[in-house]
Amino acid sequence: MKKIYMLLLVAALVCPKAFSAPITIVRQTKGQGVTREQAIDKALYQAVAQAKGIAVSSGRYDFGFQSSGVGIDTKDTGKSIEFDSVSVQAGGSTRLTDIAGWVKSYEVIDEQKIDDRTYEVTIKAWVYDYEDPEQTKRLKLAIMPIQTLYDSYRFGNYVPSAVEMSLKLSQQLSAGITQTNKFAVLDREYISEFAQNRNILISDDSPIEEKARLGQVLGADYMIVGTISNAGLKIKERASRAIGRAIREYEVDYVFDYRLIVAPTRQVKLADTVNIALERDQVRVLVKRWRPEDLDYREMVDNLTARVAKQVIDSIIDRLYPIRIASKNITGQLIINQGGKRISKGSVLDVFVQGEEIIDVDTKESLGRTESHIATIEIEKVTPTISYARLVKGDLDKISVGLICRLKKVVPEKSGGSRRSGIKRTPQGGVKLPFD
Repeated sequence: MKKIYMLLLVAALVCPKAFSAPITIVRQTKGQGVTREQAIDKALYQAVAQAKGIAVSSGRYDFGFQSSGVGIDTKDTGKSIEFDSVSVQAGGSTRLTDIAGWVKSYEVIDEQKIDDRTYEVTIKAWVYDYEDPEQTKRLKLAIMPIQTLYDSYRFGNYVPSAVEMSLKLSQQLSAGITQTNKFAVLDREYISEFAQNRNILISDDSPIEEKARLGQVLGADYMIVGTISNAGLKIKERASRAIGRAIREYEVDYVFDYRLIVAPTRQVKLADTVNIALERDQVRVLVKRWRPEDLDYREMVDNLTARVAKQVIDSIIDRLYPIRIASKNITGQLIINQGGKRISKGSVLDVFVQGEEIIDVDTKESLGRTESHIATIEIEKVTPTISYARLVKGDLDKISVGLICRLKKVVPEKSGGSRRSGIKRTPQGGVKLPFD
């Protein structure tokens, strides 16, 4: 049995995967050529193509035939064969065929010389295959690097760069979407690090078995792209006649424009803007301790970014995978199919039953289904993947598995026409300033 190392150049960036050893697939194929080596060459191509698949593209090229580049090492340890690609010309067009794979070994079962210019061989080849340890049927979603409009963003004495702001939001989105357990989240940030690891696998220092991990990068079904249009903290001072000195007021804003794109077709599935504007007491909740002279602005930015990411995730999940009733038992306990950070204990959700489908008269596409509110539930316990709830309003008998639930939004009370003063008087006759 003859050992070979067959290196097939792959144009796309590849990502090695861990925790799973490559397996081998056995294929028996035939090949013909002018020489015995060419016949074996083509038989090996057929074996890899059958085991790993084949990519075919057609178009017009300057040269109708591109032969495979082959280098053969005839040392006793085995043969080293390097393939580029094979092409076949027909009718003025060129069909380019790319085959990617690694052969552990092969055995020539039969060989014969048909005529002076034709050899035919039959081989049995053991082709490496790599089985993904994290195989999933979930949709694959890639969070692309977040764009920014400015080089930096100011939050008090903390001025994060555009790169830092982008990474913060990308990481929050990645963590939050992963916790929904609805998508297989693909990394699109650490491309250079993956390239370095790929180069190690390609090098001669890497065993042939490890090279089988090449060519396993996944394509995305959906992509999230977006731009941080604005973000920052404004500190204003205004005079207070009540205390005879100026007081500080804080305003925080964050604007993020994003799109959810169907990757194969580039169709925009969802386009929206997260616009967060906080002031006065609303800014306080962004930090654990409110000390105006020594605020943790980094903590403020982290918590603000988490809010932005949550709004994006809620919008995407509600569009593609709305929260649903997963189970109901005889004691009245309800289980919904989502957990993690998106759901929290005490959250209130409305339960809806769906009605008829509405069709757009112009596009003939579905606009969704009508919904009727039938109950309200409250979350009592949250796990990474599911949440437990109890009924607080409505008829339990009307609730069934599969019904849609939507987080109930709490509408803040609106103040009157004039702005209420943030100064409070204490029982001792003094005053308490906002943010004191």
